[in-house]
Amino acid sequence: MLSRRAILSSGLVFAGSLLVSRRALAKKAEKDPIPALPLSFAVAEEDGVAVQNETWIAEQIAEATRLFTPIGVTLRKAPARVLPPALARLETRADRDALAAHLEAKRINVMIVASLRDVDDPKLFRMGVHWRHRKTPAKHWVIVAASARPSTLAHELGHFFGLGHSDVTDNVMSYSRTGVPPFFDAKQAERIESMARMYVGSKLLEPA
Repeated sequence: MLSRRAILSSGLVFAGSLLVSRRALAKKAEKDPIPALPLSFAVAEEDGVAVQNETWIAEQIAEATRLFTPIGVTLRKAPARVLPPALARLETRADRDALAAHLEAKRINVMIVASLRDVDDPKLFRMGVHWRHRKTPAKHWVIVAASARPSTLAHELGHFFGLGHSDVTDNVMSYSRTGVPPFFDAKQAERIESMARMYVGSKLLEPA
């Protein structure tokens, strides 16, 4: 029988009635299921009408679910909220920052707007963006325009989970598409899983 000192010095601990290594316990904890993460939608209105409907939102969620679930990241939609008409058409960086007043704490906030102008090239419009508040970068959220294709939410969530853009055709994070279902590669999947665990473990996100 090992003494208490020997157990501690060997890195062994009791888990129930089993003597196991701390490394094994840590590895097991890393592979515990990630609880469902909450998606909090805020939908802008114009003339009293939402800029997009529930069917469109469901299509965005369905594509994100198809891509994230195999990674072990499940998403659960919280009841939608309303954004005021003044935030329906985002033209400037200040407009994007103004969305911070409508964030829900410890959720992945998704703002649905009528239009989203490119702040670097005002002649262009964007389908979506992952935005960090300029004065408080710890606050960040996803913005999706009403004109976005079904994979836009998944792309912006990729940024939310720490991914950059990809130059691989048909990758979710690429602008180059042929029409086949987009995909995450193994390295991207590993990054998403790691960030999801970090968000939950640090209580930045509260499981749905």
